[in-house]
Amino acid sequence: MSLTGQKKRALQLSILLVVAMLVSTVGLISCSDIKDISSDAPKEYKTKTGKIIIISETHPVGQSLSTIEISTKDFEHNYQEIYKDRDSISDVFVADLDGNGFDEIYIITTSAGSSSYATVLGFASNKDKSLSMINFPEIQKRDENFEGYMGHDTFKIEDQKLERIFPIYNEGDNNQNPTGGTRKLVYGLYLGEAMWQLKVEKSETLNSL
Repeated sequence: MSLTGQKKRALQLSILLVVAMLVSTVGLISCSDIKDISSDAPKEYKTKTGKIIIISETHPVGQSLSTIEISTKDFEHNYQEIYKDRDSISDVFVADLDGNGFDEIYIITTSAGSSSYATVLGFASNKDKSLSMINFPEIQKRDENFEGYMGHDTFKIEDQKLERIFPIYNEGDNNQNPTGGTRKLVYGLYLGEAMWQLKVEKSETLNSL
């Protein structure tokens, strides 16, 4: 083979090597994507009476919005419902806030972005016969409990109550530097006429300047 032919052959081999490396990289990225999707596997939560509540979260339109599916096992009438275009799940609590012997489940969802607004998707057990959605009240204008509110919620269960904690913003504060302290709202669970209700029982301002 001539020198020119050898150089041409070497160039072809180099091109083939680069193509092979690109294909390998794409394959690794694809495998990584598949792994991320599978990480949203359904999770089972057991109540103290042995019933199972299953939560599945997927992201068909992107990571900032979720499709949340709720289903049950071993209830007299099993529940299955899908909730689309919800904020992503940030926490899940199983607790018996009204002390009737049957656990509820509280799914905390948090919005994408700097403010991280959170809300509650809750379900109560009707004495293990069925599951019913719990109403979580929306924030109303001029509600003193939310004066200075700009998101950044955190939730926890404490002393058989659902606690919501968030920073208070004074006029002129930017998103990263609230100066009004912290507010804690304590919610209790009540049986309403049409559905279960979470209601604010106590509001407390902490660490105010």
